[in-house]
Amino acid sequence: MNNRNVIALDLAKNIIQVAKVSKHGEIIFNKAQSPSKVRQILANSPPSIVAMEGCGSFHY
Repeated sequence: MNNRNVIALDLAKNIIQVAKVSKHGEIIFNKAQSPSKVRQILANSPPSIVAMEGCGSFHY
């Protein structure tokens, strides 16, 4: 298995859905967050794999 946590981001206009999965495949959390809160989460997380998905309106 992977030796890093995975942080998945679903990007939208105002809210970003953040899911964090441990290196063992367990969901740590899955929440809708503001962009400023996402910056805090990423800054305070240990080195992780970050995966992003953006909906069509994200690039509006």
